[in-house]
Amino acid sequence: MKNMTLLDIIIYVEFTFLFINLFLLPNLQPPDILLGARVTTEFKKNKGKDIVNKYRLSLIGLTLLSLLLYYFVSFISVFIYVILLLLNVVYWRRIVIRRRGSLPVASSRYAVIDTKKKESRKWIITFIVAWGILIFTLVFGSLVYSSAPKLLPTHVGPTGTTFLVKTPLNFYKVEIINTVVLGLLTVLGVFITRTTNVINPAYPDRSYYAFLKFKEEVGIIAGIVGVFMTSLYTTISLFIWTIINLSELEVFIIFLISMLFTVIIVYVLRIGIEGARYLRDVIANDNLLNDDKYWKGGIIYVNPKDPRIWVPKRNGLGYTLNFGHGISILIILAVVFAVITTIILVR
Repeated sequence: MKNMTLLDIIIYVEFTFLFINLFLLPNLQPPDILLGARVTTEFKKNKGKDIVNKYRLSLIGLTLLSLLLYYFVSFISVFIYVILLLLNVVYWRRIVIRRRGSLPVASSRYAVIDTKKKESRKWIITFIVAWGILIFTLVFGSLVYSSAPKLLPTHVGPTGTTFLVKTPLNFYKVEIINTVVLGLLTVLGVFITRTTNVINPAYPDRSYYAFLKFKEEVGIIAGIVGVFMTSLYTTISLFIWTIINLSELEVFIIFLISMLFTVIIVYVLRIGIEGARYLRDVIANDNLLNDDKYWKGGIIYVNPKDPRIWVPKRNGLGYTLNFGHGISILIILAVVFAVITTIILVR
């Protein structure tokens, strides 16, 4: 009998979360979408039900197989499970496309709307907090620089702790990275909130204000990430400056990462359930943007003509990047840079 560890519990929770999310996937999609493909309402109510039942049976089979592999084989089955889930959705999307028949042809429409309502600036507050933490850390560092030891701990690994000679660059190197990451996130927030609003002529005013709200929410998420990333880098700097010890560093990092994921998940679910459903209903009939050719496998969205940086997912709750927008590259680079530098600094 295999002993249950904390890692096992986390993995089983992840299995459960993914399974529930994908099992309910057909019920979370707009009226004209089925498993990531556009369909007619009639198809979804009739032939679509049979496809959904088969999709769910395959999902149950893959989940049971992956759980057995994890229990009896190794941790690698978790990654296999995720890949199989994606391939399963892609496969059944292809089945939907083959059987759905013809769809209405997209057409251009025009509308006049009232744009008196001003855009909210609440997202700026989160970035003010993040930059405030960074500035406070830099000021605090200048006060303790003279009393810091001549050898600064930088890397902690199995072979021991690596030290560097105290210089202004070595002393502030984490905060320099912090400044770059926060700067990228701030630019990202500005670009997101300045994105041109998407308007559906069928619901002109409603779609305009829905997109205003959407941009505000995503800007706030970027700011929240900025606050937690800045706090994380500050914690690492305090360790390098010998203000806190290694055990305290580990506790702070675990706490910050846990809080970040909790807040992001709760907030994304909130705008995913409340905001995305509203926004999806608004753009449901906008065939010019809601075309299958822009969705690769029903998962990756690539549309250079769409001014949106983030778009509601076709599969599941939340949002995904528009990889046809130039700013999406900046977002990916910012995330990769932040993750890699954090791993290098704390390993």
